[in-house]
Amino acid sequence: MRVLLVDDDDDVQEILGHYLQQDGHTVVAARTGAEALAAAAGDVDVAVLDLTLPDLDGFEVLRRWRSGQGATLPILLLTARGEESDRLLGLGLGADDYVVKPFSPREVCLRVGRLGLRRSAAEPAAMSSVLRWGRLAMLLDEHRVLAGDADVQLTPREYELLRIFLSRPRHVLSRAAIIGSLWEDGYVSDHVVDVHLASLRRKLGDDLQVENVRGIGYRLVGSKA
Repeated sequence: MRVLLVDDDDDVQEILGHYLQQDGHTVVAARTGAEALAAAAGDVDVAVLDLTLPDLDGFEVLRRWRSGQGATLPILLLTARGEESDRLLGLGLGADDYVVKPFSPREVCLRVGRLGLRRSAAEPAAMSSVLRWGRLAMLLDEHRVLAGDADVQLTPREYELLRIFLSRPRHVLSRAAIIGSLWEDGYVSDHVVDVHLASLRRKLGDDLQVENVRGIGYRLVGSKA
């Protein structure tokens, strides 16, 4: 994903930017509200926004995004302002998540991944109730998965994992992003993802071709036809 990181703190840009890049994301840096507004007009998937900026207040940036080109952009507020009134205002203005500084870069990456995957998974569903890849068909309205004409029985977690892959075919998905999307607290090991993926592979066989991308995560490959 392309993650817009809006913060005038060089340490935050360097440290959090490094973690996001390790997860396979492209980081677009902005240090002012004006830069943030200009960057959000481009191709970004998720925004991480500080509230204290040298020009515009972060709440004002959020207001302008939600009333314009950032109306559907997933936004995580990352700020030292942890008072309940600030949280309520930020979420009330349309922020999707709120993290108070000092923060865990790993936790922020998990939350960013979850926001991005939920958005990408929802977009195909808005256009069609069926996700297809090769012989696989995921019937979202019926909560069913077919391999050819055969029904495949999946656990709820396996179903959601497959939906993530079918929603973003050929995209590299980091383990952190998958964990952030499937586990609300985000505190599970990478091995848990491997176990669920191995189970999916056993049930779907050659119909599910997922390759490991060394040091990052996984990618659904093969032909859609």
